[in-house]
Amino acid sequence: MKMNDYGTNDELLDPEEYPAEQRSLVNDFNERLGHVKGIVTALGKDYHTIWIVNMEDHSLQLYRSTGHLASKRAIKIGRTLGNYEDFIREYVEQYVVDRSDSLCEQLKYDSVIELIKDGDLFTLDYMRMSDDNELTYHQMAFALAGDVGKADTFVLAFRDVDDSIRKHVSDKKYLEEQLNIVAALSRDYYNIFKVDVNTGFVVILKLDGYVTKGMDKPSDKVYPYDVLYKQYVKDRVYVEDQPAMLQEMSLDVVREALKHVEEYVSSYRVLDKGEIHYYQFTYLPINPDNIEGGVLAGFKNVDDIVASAREREALVVMAETDLMTGIYNRGSGERKVVELLGARYYGMLCILDIDEFKSINDTYGHEVGDRVIKGVASIIGDEFRERDIVFRLGGDEFAVFAFGIDEEATGEALLERIFQKISDMDIPELNGHKVCVSAGAVLSGTYPESFEELYKKADKCVYKSKAADGSRVTFYH
Repeated sequence: MKMNDYGTNDELLDPEEYPAEQRSLVNDFNERLGHVKGIVTALGKDYHTIWIVNMEDHSLQLYRSTGHLASKRAIKIGRTLGNYEDFIREYVEQYVVDRSDSLCEQLKYDSVIELIKDGDLFTLDYMRMSDDNELTYHQMAFALAGDVGKADTFVLAFRDVDDSIRKHVSDKKYLEEQLNIVAALSRDYYNIFKVDVNTGFVVILKLDGYVTKGMDKPSDKVYPYDVLYKQYVKDRVYVEDQPAMLQEMSLDVVREALKHVEEYVSSYRVLDKGEIHYYQFTYLPINPDNIEGGVLAGFKNVDDIVASAREREALVVMAETDLMTGIYNRGSGERKVVELLGARYYGMLCILDIDEFKSINDTYGHEVGDRVIKGVASIIGDEFRERDIVFRLGGDEFAVFAFGIDEEATGEALLERIFQKISDMDIPELNGHKVCVSAGAVLSGTYPESFEELYKKADKCVYKSKAADGSRVTFYH
C-alpha cells in the first residue's frame, strides 16, 4: 500500500470527536503532525506509540505516546538506548513472544529501509507480552516521514490489534469468543470484516491486503456488503471464477450456509500481475448458536489448498516444529508455556546450553556440530515426559517446562541423568571429546510467575553453571 493511498498529514484529527478534556492534546498533536511531513493520519489515530528514526545516525526520538496501551517500560528502553538497532533488539527480547529468525531479520534497519523506501507502509504482526504479563496480538508499522527520495526520517509505530477489535464488539457475552476468533484469523488472513447479516452492513477489522475501491482503513465506518463484494469480485477474482464467486459470496448464500456448518469456506483464483494465485474466504459466526450476532469474513492467499484434516494437522505440526531437531521451535514452545502458566500449572523451567559449541564447530566441522545438536535434542526429548514442553531456543540452546516438579532434588536428579547420557553420546567424529551442558533452572511454584520472569531467572543461572567445569545445573533461589 502506497503512502499516498493511506492518508497524508493534511487529514488531521477532528478535536470534536474526542472528549473536551482531550481536545487540547488533539490540537497539539495536529500541530506537531504538520511538522513531520508524511506521517499518515491512520498512524496518528490508531497507534498508541510513535517513534521517529533519523536515517542518518539511526537515532530514536519519541513523537507521541498516549493511552493505557503505551508501555512506559518500552518507552524508557527507547529513551535510554537512543538508537533504532539497540531499541528494537531489546524490545523484541523483552516483549515479543513469537520471535523468530525471520521476524528479527525483517526488523533489521536495512531490511526496514528496503521495504519502505518506495513509499510503502510496512506492518508486522506479533504476539506481545505486556508490562502486566498479558498476551496480546500487536502490530508494528513503518513508513517514511517525508517524500520518496527526500525523507531523512521514518516512523516506527505500535498498536494493540486486540484493542482495535474490541471497539467493534457490542455483545459482552460473546466478547471472549469474538476476540479468540479474530485473533486466530488475524494470524493468517490479510483482510477481516464483521458483517451484519440482517442489515448487510460491514465494518473493517483488519485491512492489510488488496484494497477494493471505496474501502478505507479499519474504523467504525460502515460499508454496504453487497456493493463491496461485487466490486471485489469484479476487480480481483479471475474472470472464469467470477460467476461462481458472485453467487457463493452473496449474503443470502452465506446466511444459508452458516445455518448448516460452523464455518463457510471456499477457494477461488486471483489474477495478479499475470500470475494465477489461489485464495480462500472463510465466513464464521461470532456466536455459533446465533448468526444474528454478526459474521466474521476473512480472506487469505493459499496457493497450496489444504484439502484434508490430516494435511491441515501436518501443516500445524510443521509450523510448530524445529526442522533440525524435530522438537518444538522457540515460538510454539514459548506460547505453550505461556498458556500453561496462565492456566496456573506449575513446574520447572530449565534452559540448557551446550558448552563451547563454537569450538566443536570450528574443530570438527558444522556437520558434526549439527549431529551434536540433534543428539542433545533427542536425549532431552526422550528423558522428559510426553506432556512436558521441550523446545529449541535457537543455535545450541534448549528449554524445557516440566509439569509438577516442585523440588530441586527431583529436577536435579533428572538433569544429572540427562548430563550422563549426553556425555555418553556416540559420535565417532568427536574423537572421544565429551559434550558438556550448562543448565539453569527455576521452580515456578503453585502461583506461577510470568514466562518472561522465569526465563530471565533460569538464564542467569546458566551463566553460573558455565563457571564450573563439566555439566552442571544451577537453580534460582
